[in-house]
Amino acid sequence: MKKAFLGLVLLFFCTGCSSLANLNYEQIIEDAFSSKYNITNENRRGYLYYLPKGMRIIKTTGNNEIFSKNDDKYYLYVDLVSYYNKVKNDYKEKSDVVFSRSIQNEDKFGYLEIKKTANEKYFIEIMYNYAKIEVIVSEENIKEALAYSSSILKSIKYQDTVLESLMEESSLKSSEVLYNIFETADTESSYLQIAEEYGQYEEDESVDPDFIRR
Repeated sequence: MKKAFLGLVLLFFCTGCSSLANLNYEQIIEDAFSSKYNITNENRRGYLYYLPKGMRIIKTTGNNEIFSKNDDKYYLYVDLVSYYNKVKNDYKEKSDVVFSRSIQNEDKFGYLEIKKTANEKYFIEIMYNYAKIEVIVSEENIKEALAYSSSILKSIKYQDTVLESLMEESSLKSSEVLYNIFETADTESSYLQIAEEYGQYEEDESVDPDFIRR
């Protein structure tokens, strides 16, 4: 592991560093989530996070957000209820996917899965610290997608005082059953269908991200 590269994701975005090409998936994840760099530049109701340079926010609805980088769309869901209740879940690594790995960093946990789709692209699911990003990319964009996704998830900071107020107002308690971030999805799920259908939409068009609610 390259200790000098602990700031992997932030350094990559700030300097255009090409070192990602020299790292495997394991190293990207390890370096990203063990990094001491942790800044934020976006403020939401109950949490903050860092949106890397070069990414655009297409739509925000509740705790769902859609980002874009070039032609790739990133779908984020932040599970405030599970965070508030400190829900724990164990991920079992799989041998029948392209890549599978549990993530653990002090008291934070998550997982990464990469699956090949029927149209020869790659479906990435990465969950960490009660938030999840899903993205479909071509093989040459996998490492970049891992870096961007890890950067966002690693940076999330929850605002406990705000969440306490939301729970007292029953704003979260009364919400519909939410997407289970602890479950991995099938590549032929509604997520894939919608991502493919709207893969070329313009920024001023909208996609209802409620498809990640069940």
